[in-house]
Amino acid sequence: MDLGVDGKVAFITGGGEGIGEMVALMLAQEGANAAIADIDSFKAENIAKKVRDLGVKSLWFQLDVTNQQQANDAVKKTLDEFKKIDILVHIPGRGERKSFIASTKEDWDFSINLNLYGVLNSAKAVVDQMVKQRSGNMVFVVSDAGRVGESNNSVYSAAKGGVIAFSKALARELGIYNIRINCVALSAMNTPGGIKFRETMAKRLGKDPIELEKRILNYYFLRRFGEPHDAATAICFLVSTQADWITGQTLSVNGGYCMI
Repeated sequence: MDLGVDGKVAFITGGGEGIGEMVALMLAQEGANAAIADIDSFKAENIAKKVRDLGVKSLWFQLDVTNQQQANDAVKKTLDEFKKIDILVHIPGRGERKSFIASTKEDWDFSINLNLYGVLNSAKAVVDQMVKQRSGNMVFVVSDAGRVGESNNSVYSAAKGGVIAFSKALARELGIYNIRINCVALSAMNTPGGIKFRETMAKRLGKDPIELEKRILNYYFLRRFGEPHDAATAICFLVSTQADWITGQTLSVNGGYCMI
């Protein structure tokens, strides 16, 4: 499929591994330049090199998405280099995996700062330029926890649900400028973070990791975990010209876990 992104510039947060890496490489193969931002500078630099090896331009940044000034600075440097940003893909997020009864204000602050404020910081950093261009595309990676709620993930669910509502409101506000806003909602994935989480849970519960995975997969009607390419393909579709009339939507990529 021709994504129609040749010559465009993508700013990808959480681009240092997993889904972010695959999005960067898929877009680069279609001719898009990329700014790779990740809290791990080594990973960001590594993916930027892979992008350049595909014949397009790339920058990399160490970025904590909870820090608005860092987001602003990275976007400014991207604009200094490329003069535009056509695509924002925002990926970072993490659940608390703790009951609300056992949670603390510090737990709430961490989850909301990362999962909600992180999105606000990224969107705010690019929105003025997109309005100036009268074009743009944002995709926020969320979770089906934000659609159905998950026990032991209550504040995370609230934050992700907030992002979904924010994306709809922003789509209404920015449509007049030909800016599209969508979400991709994920569930259990074979990303580095997802694999590490299941290993940690198995140890915490004293369960065999394979048996725990079988139990989890009972909730997934396609009976497998998601792979990075499953998410990346959906994201790349939504930022492509093939999706030019899609905005304010949340696309679940989840093997049947949540059907809304």
